[in-house]
Amino acid sequence: MLEFSGDTPVRRLLTDSFCRGLECPKKDRVEIADLRCTGLAFRVTAKDARSWAFRFRDPITRRTLRATIGPYPDVGLAAARERGDELRGMVAAGVNPVEHRRKARVEASSRTFRTLAARFIAEHAKRRKRARSIEEDERNLKLHILPKWGGRDYATIARRDVIELIESLVTVGKPVAANRVHSLICSIFNFGIDADLLDANPAARLRKRGSEGRGRRTLSDDEFPLFWRGVVLPPISRRVGLALRLGLLTGARANELAGARKTEFQQLTDGVNASWLIPALRVKNKQDHLIPLSSLALAVVRDAIELTSDEDEFLFPSPRGLANKPIDRHG
Repeated sequence: MLEFSGDTPVRRLLTDSFCRGLECPKKDRVEIADLRCTGLAFRVTAKDARSWAFRFRDPITRRTLRATIGPYPDVGLAAARERGDELRGMVAAGVNPVEHRRKARVEASSRTFRTLAARFIAEHAKRRKRARSIEEDERNLKLHILPKWGGRDYATIARRDVIELIESLVTVGKPVAANRVHSLICSIFNFGIDADLLDANPAARLRKRGSEGRGRRTLSDDEFPLFWRGVVLPPISRRVGLALRLGLLTGARANELAGARKTEFQQLTDGVNASWLIPALRVKNKQDHLIPLSSLALAVVRDAIELTSDEDEFLFPSPRGLANKPIDRHG
């Protein structure tokens, strides 16, 4: 019986037939070093557990150490020798394979896609996006992305992984969600590149795979008068109805109407030069937006002002009697 002796295992040219047929010892273990691959050792325990290890001297302390490679036959002889050659090259380069593996495991927790996504939300989205967009990003991460990629090393995510994830949403009939997830993934990887965490974006220049039908609804000539008269009648309040009328006449966004301050409306006594100046802070493109008021739009603004008090800051103040709160944009 070949037995391990001291710190030096028995040496011989290993073959698959030898590794399969080696009898397990009655106690402790047997360890045989491979003559073809310096440092590679085959181990068999009394419980017939067979595995590969790599013995080496620490480049700094010169202590003899052992790095595990894997169980046999899951890791065959050829694969074990290939891994042994890699580990021997690391030692020659002054790297301790055991310490290298330990450090890689520690760093792996900070290289997960979950960590990258959290940094994106904290360092980009919350600084540059609106609250509603942040909520949508967090919801898409929670529902569609993190369950599949949360624990993965973000550097291992390839283009095929992105396509597979997006296509899974398209397949179940969620093309809009697929496109939103696509955009979010692309933004997160671009953030990673800007943060010097990645070299490439696997979603770059990837065509949107979801077909979105644009929900456009236009009023007919017969519907305009019906809308105009009915929008200020109960159960809709006249204040909300006037806001909707002004939106129809100016094309302003819902949030721009809801947050309109009376001070933004200029020269209301001048039927020619009356205008509405929406400050950049409330405009999507972050630029001041001047809207000339037609005679009909001017009349709507005047009617809305008559419904306010001197203490009201907003043209369409909250119906709950809060003078310094705008009307609910969803109301």
